[in-house]
Amino acid sequence: MTAIAELDAAILQATITLLVLALCAGLWARTRRAYFGWWAIAWGFYFARLLAIGAFLSTRAPGWLYWHQVFTGWTALALLWTAFVFADVTRWKPWYAVFVLFPPVWSWIAIYRLQHFFLAAGPAVAFLSIATLVTGVTFLRYRKRHPSAGAMVLAATFILWSLHHLDYPLLRARGIWTPWGYYLDILFTLGVGAGILLLVNHELNERLLARTSELEHLSRRMVRQHEEERRRLSLALHDETAQVLAALKMQLGSVAEHVDAPVRDRVHRAVTLVDTSIRGIRNLTNGLRPALLDDLGLLPALRSLVADFEAQNGRRVALVAPQSLPVISEEGEVVVYRALQEGLSNFARHTAEPVVRVTLAATGALLRMEIRDGGPGFDSGRSLAQLEEHGHLGLAGMRERAAAVGGRLDVRSSPGSGVTLTIEVPVEEDHAP
Repeated sequence: MTAIAELDAAILQATITLLVLALCAGLWARTRRAYFGWWAIAWGFYFARLLAIGAFLSTRAPGWLYWHQVFTGWTALALLWTAFVFADVTRWKPWYAVFVLFPPVWSWIAIYRLQHFFLAAGPAVAFLSIATLVTGVTFLRYRKRHPSAGAMVLAATFILWSLHHLDYPLLRARGIWTPWGYYLDILFTLGVGAGILLLVNHELNERLLARTSELEHLSRRMVRQHEEERRRLSLALHDETAQVLAALKMQLGSVAEHVDAPVRDRVHRAVTLVDTSIRGIRNLTNGLRPALLDDLGLLPALRSLVADFEAQNGRRVALVAPQSLPVISEEGEVVVYRALQEGLSNFARHTAEPVVRVTLAATGALLRMEIRDGGPGFDSGRSLAQLEEHGHLGLAGMRERAAAVGGRLDVRSSPGSGVTLTIEVPVEEDHAP
């Protein structure tokens, strides 16, 4: 009855081991990472070990016991080498072959030459326990350098497994642990499988964070290049086109002084058209890149934007801001300015309310701007794509700009309750409170 229970436990353990083997082989096939290949080899040895002990339980032939001991030792070495490869702590050296030869040599001596059980089992158990302990310590040291739940699970599992190996000559070899020793090994196998999955998840998360950082860097560069192009175009319009029109206005004024009245009236109308063109260019250049943002800073540029909006739209902007703002990056200043520009534009287009409230404040390491109106509002639970379809075209761009500088944009609204737009931009570290 005991042999049947032991055989059933061994079959269950072999099945679970085969699943972990398939997992590691699949990960190696997908990633071609060397340590996944070594994981697969290690579990291949472990599966062969279980087949050997199953054959021994069925036949009692000492040859199967010999291969069981050999594959047990090779499993421990393969797991140890996997840890070394994963943590990148050593390279193969020729004398490592001594450890590879120990399991077949000592197993032959222990099974076919020695008659004393403890003398035969002692060195093999010590070898197995030490190799497993070093495997756990390797993952533990890796965990200190690279915080990872997977490495911690693997370290704890292998350290506990190394202690479990020590009970072999006292308990398992005498049948006292049967079949519970198998079930404990199954738990350790599952623990290693869970640790491997956590390592994969940690690696994927790190790669995702790296990719996110790259995308944020790229977005920041795109914002900077976009603003540089706007600045270049603004300067070109101001320094070239506007100056040419100003010179043309002067020439027309000079002509008006030397012509007859009918022609003078036509010249004055031409001057009026030139004035209109100059104002249009100034408005365009100010929209492309406000000179105040470069010359005086963010707060004066925002106040100027508010004044221009009030003059052009006949609406009032209740701006609440401190006397000075914390220092933020140049890209962050552009993000805040464009957010207010877009927010006021949305207010003018989508509401008939006479007043919009804008609040600026420093909260911790963030500059926070809130734009609130009492208009009809909308369902802020809709996706940005849906909002764009309903005319809120700038929200996605504002959110992307904010994310590019490490900030965030939040839009809260519901039908009939107005819209509250909040944007937060990080303060420069040297100037954070």
